[in-house]
Amino acid sequence: MITVCLATYNGEKYLKEQIESLLNQTYKEFQILALDDCSTDSTINILKFYNIKTLEIEKNNGPSSSFSTLLSHALNDTKNHYFMFCDQDDIWEKDKIEKEYKLMKEQESLYPNTPLLIHTDLTVVNENLEKISDSFIKYQNLNPSQTKLNKLLLQNIITGCTIMINRELALLSSPFPKEVIMHDWWIALVATTFGRIFYLPEATIKYRQHNSNKIGAKGFNIQYILSKIDKKHTLQKNYTQTTLFRKRYKNDLTTKEQDILDNFISLQNSSFLKKRVKLFKYQFFKHGFIRNIGLFFKI
Repeated sequence: MITVCLATYNGEKYLKEQIESLLNQTYKEFQILALDDCSTDSTINILKFYNIKTLEIEKNNGPSSSFSTLLSHALNDTKNHYFMFCDQDDIWEKDKIEKEYKLMKEQESLYPNTPLLIHTDLTVVNENLEKISDSFIKYQNLNPSQTKLNKLLLQNIITGCTIMINRELALLSSPFPKEVIMHDWWIALVATTFGRIFYLPEATIKYRQHNSNKIGAKGFNIQYILSKIDKKHTLQKNYTQTTLFRKRYKNDLTTKEQDILDNFISLQNSSFLKKRVKLFKYQFFKHGFIRNIGLFFKI
């Protein structure tokens, strides 16, 4: 069984459209499990109208905590073998589940009992579903092949609402630490270290951009670059997330992986020169020449 984990919070404006896109999927063998993060609008009533099983909590904790709770709950049922993460304001293409499930099964036949992650591209749209870009990957100047551990420590390129993971990866990555930057980033780190990541170069979601987006798509253009020039570059959240990862999986890491993690964490206490030596030695780079120039001079 595939479980779609739907996190909601004051989502009444777009939630019906998203749910309808789920119900219109070409692949039907899935269930929706929702968690509402203490909404104060009509979100709960919408979920009840569609008869969606919903977990309710007493305190607002944010999206990563919501998805962690959803995944942990879904894992309690051993019939659930695949998991997807759904935001409340996007639109899923009708064959999203079918395409990702097909690729997942193909890769599982090649890599049995292996933690696997499938992710895809997205179409970037505005609040009225008018197209901004055919490709989120191109819009943000990302390279989907750069999913090695040393690259993912600095920059995540896997968008949570596009992914499907199998039970092996879900069990290994759950629960997510409260201090993670985002749940999809944590899952990506686990997948690249202990399993495999596969990219489907198709847009399976209309990724809606609006004023309430917690995290959105920013076009990688001259305006974006100029907006970053005066901002201080800090990797403190990256260091914290990596430290948590190193601590949890310390007994399962290879010597090489431990070395990569330790040297990344040590950047925060290294001198100006040693930081830059480590950046080059371990290829702690972001995506694209311009981003790395900024990293080199501002870290």
